[in-house]
Amino acid sequence: MIPLEAFISLRVIGGIAKGRRLTGAGSGRTRPIPDNVKKSLFDILTPYIPDSRCLDLFAGTGAIGIEALSRGAGWATFVECSPAMVKVIRTNLDATGLASCAKVIQGDVRRLVPALCRQEEMFHIIFVDPPYGHGLVPVTLDILSAHRLLDSDGIIVTRHESRQEMPDAFEDLELARREKYGDTIISFYMLKR
Repeated sequence: MIPLEAFISLRVIGGIAKGRRLTGAGSGRTRPIPDNVKKSLFDILTPYIPDSRCLDLFAGTGAIGIEALSRGAGWATFVECSPAMVKVIRTNLDATGLASCAKVIQGDVRRLVPALCRQEEMFHIIFVDPPYGHGLVPVTLDILSAHRLLDSDGIIVTRHESRQEMPDAFEDLELARREKYGDTIISFYMLKR
């Protein structure tokens, strides 16, 4: 287990917790989203954020879900498999004063998405940012297509390597927008109309 002191610092860039430092993982364990990419992402998501319910899959430090809460989301559920990172997410929620509007679940996304569906959970925004190099974005989108968690007017945001081929559609999901930032791509999926 990695001690919390070994983690590096990040920050919230907008909203009520703007400027607050977040604990981050050191030693290349996570890929923090650069501030300029985070700003662009949340500029795009502005119409979806107010009072939204967010699901942050492969949450890492929780920085994306916390940014959404800081900017006015009403609720965020964080799913992360690493016990050390679950501790980091809880630390970051406490540090930003946002713990009362969040739930952190430790476990595998492939098992927990169906469980959330059985609990009839629904979300306006779903963030999918798994580790690179494992092909988990298309796998996760297939799971999300099979287990309806996305609100009818919601959006799924995926972050993946530019070299990873991504289909324009997954069963009932279709690509709405794609943005490239160096070797990172952010793809936005919505339910087919």
